[in-house]
Amino acid sequence: MKYIKYEVHENTSVRQFLKAKNFSKRSIEDILKTGYILNGKKQIKSLNLKKNDKLKIIIEDEKIDYEPIKGDINIVYEDDNSLVISKEANITVNSKNQISLSNYLANYFINSGQESKIRLVNRLDMDTSGLMLIAKNKYSHAYYQKQLEKNTMKKKYLAVVEGMLDIDLLYENKFSYNEKKKNYEPSDKGKISRTYFKSKRINHDFSIIECEILTGRTHQIRASLSDLGHPIWGDKLYGSNKNLDRFLLHSYKLEFTSFYNEENIKLKDYPKFVGFL
Repeated sequence: MKYIKYEVHENTSVRQFLKAKNFSKRSIEDILKTGYILNGKKQIKSLNLKKNDKLKIIIEDEKIDYEPIKGDINIVYEDDNSLVISKEANITVNSKNQISLSNYLANYFINSGQESKIRLVNRLDMDTSGLMLIAKNKYSHAYYQKQLEKNTMKKKYLAVVEGMLDIDLLYENKFSYNEKKKNYEPSDKGKISRTYFKSKRINHDFSIIECEILTGRTHQIRASLSDLGHPIWGDKLYGSNKNLDRFLLHSYKLEFTSFYNEENIKLKDYPKFVGFL
């Protein structure tokens, strides 16, 4: 069992204190129902807090929910509540039917003495590489999900696309899933997708595009670039003719406010695309 520890600096209530710390409504109700530690005693309900009170939020040990399998993970950032790794291409993030990144994370948690379920905040396709955020408990997970919903978590990607693409605009379109083709296509009945595209390098055969996603739609970068007539290199599902063992899309910038410490975390991780170009 672990605790998230706070010292109170002004008179307030437990509910208002947790709200000010950006706990989600569901998290607050869960804490008030299951209990917390106030000045060494377990309490329930929202009691009043005084300056210098000591508040502890209980983090129960959890059973790992994936089979631990030894595998390399590249840790970019870690604190008591969060983990950011750089994912390699050619591995799924949480498939139950094959070895996945979640199996490697389970192995890391066990070997480092962290009894927590695997909670992926952002997910990447099997062939997409780059930065991924993992929450170590249900409260930090809800906290980061809230940032995703409010679009305060910044995520930028680099994509290598076919042809010369000179672009600097917010691209919006609606996409829906094509069951037969197993991909997403423009459709008036689909959900709106918003991505900001900016060219970083333009060559005769390919262009490198920075992509900032403003909505969390499945395949939104891949489908949008394909719709623009410049599919990502190696992305055969969306029209690429390049025969690669992956497609060239990488999550290279991640910015978020950390749970508990509330620090502005800015991370960069550049892709290994040179060998493909």
